[in-house]
Parts: sequence; C-alpha cells; structure tokens
Amino acid sequence: MKRVFAWAAAHLVAACYLLALALWALWAFGSAGWDALGRATGRLAGGDIPLATLQSQDIALTDEGLWVSTGADPQLIFNGGRPVRSVFLATDADPAGFEGYWAAAGQDFSLRRRVFGEAVDGGVLLVLPAAADTIRIDPAAGAGVVLAEGENAALSVNVAVPLWRYFVPRAEQGLALAALPAAAAVLADLGLFWKGRLKKRG
Repeated sequence: MKRVFAWAAAHLVAACYLLALALWALWAFGSAGWDALGRATGRLAGGDIPLATLQSQDIALTDEGLWVSTGADPQLIFNGGRPVRSVFLATDADPAGFEGYWAAAGQDFSLRRRVFGEAVDGGVLLVLPAAADTIRIDPAAGAGVVLAEGENAALSVNVAVPLWRYFVPRAEQGLALAALPAAAAVLADLGLFWKGRLKKRG
C-alpha cells in the first residue's frame, strides 16, 4: 500500500485521472443496476404509449395513416405520471433531428435539460440522465416529415439500454472528467508542497 501511495504522490495527474475513471465506472455500473432493478420491480415499467394519447403540436395523422409534422416546431409531450428513463420511437426520420427534454413538477422545459436522439435499429432512442415524469420530444423541425406510420403508432418507454451506453458521458460530464482530475492534481501538488515546507520549518 505504501508503494501505491508513493507512486500516486509521484504521478499525481495520472493517479487523479485513474481515480476519476474508477469512480465513473462504479457510477455507470450502479446506474445500470439501478435501472435493471427498476424494470424488474415495476418502478420503471415498460410499455407502449400511443401517439394519439399524447399532447402534440404541429403533428397530425393523415388519412393515409401517417404521423407527419405540420409546422416548424413539432412536439410530443408525455405527462403520464410514471417515471420514464428511456424512449424509443420506430421511425424512418433522421434521428439527428430528435431532441428530448424532461422536467419535474412545476418546472418548464429547458435547454439545460436536453438529450439528443440516437440511431438504433428501426428508429430513434432517447435516454434521459434520470427518470422523469414529464418529457417532451421534439422531432425533426419543419413540415412534411413522416415521423411514424399507422394509427396505433406509439412510443415505447423504459426500454432496456445497452450496458456500454451507461459509460458514455454527456457533454458536461465529459468536460468534468477532462478538467476536474487535473485541477485535483494541482491542488494535491500544492498541498504536498506546503506540507514539505512546513515540515522543514518545524
């Protein structure tokens, strides 16, 4: 153990980054396990939510059975009173145009609480950083985009997410992982420096 501490003291930057990665891995495994437990116990109950039951804006069902955007700001809003962690929509629309927002009771939707759609087999997946009771999905902007097919088209909520997905940081998390270990190393180095100075004075 002494050798480990001695190595860490001599390689503060590397030690801080290794510690950050270890903590991130623990957090990712913990989040995956918590979600799996939630699906198993019903806390994150899965299921399909018909688009026809959602609040919508600039989205309409055509006579041909197609869900099509009709304006510049199409939106689908779910406020069903149950926590949602992930959402899947079967669509041929460009997943890059999808954004998801979440809010708690009394909160407005905000750019600070936003995730982007990811392309998966057969559609688009949106994964929230935490379960939310109210979500809004903004599909590709502009009129004339076919979002789904069939009168019974639905959102699938709380679908299982691949384990690797939990290890992918969001933008602000990636920034923290890049900057905080270096800052911690600088502070630790300063602490060791002043500790040595105080010992010499003593």
